[in-house]
Amino acid sequence: MAEDEPRFEDDEKFRQFEERYNFLVEDAKRHFGQWDMCDPVVWAIVRLVQAQNDLANAVCEVVDGNAPERMIEDAITERREAIAALTEAFEQEPRGLI
Repeated sequence: MAEDEPRFEDDEKFRQFEERYNFLVEDAKRHFGQWDMCDPVVWAIVRLVQAQNDLANAVCEVVDGNAPERMIEDAITERREAIAALTEAFEQEPRGLI
């Protein structure tokens, strides 16, 4: 466990952490801004979010013993490719499509 990862001494602290996390996620979704389906940065962000979800799911599947570890490696590869795609999209359209 990394030093900056939260440690939970009891279920109540975990519940509070989870509530704070959920609040921050919902707040970010509400105030993220205008999504433009023609903007390549938007598509790159969506790809990255999906890659992150796939990685989390792969970790769960492997830990549960339902999938081979290769599933995590593939998910990490896709996440890295999604990060590269987002970087490229920012370089091509640094100010968006305005």
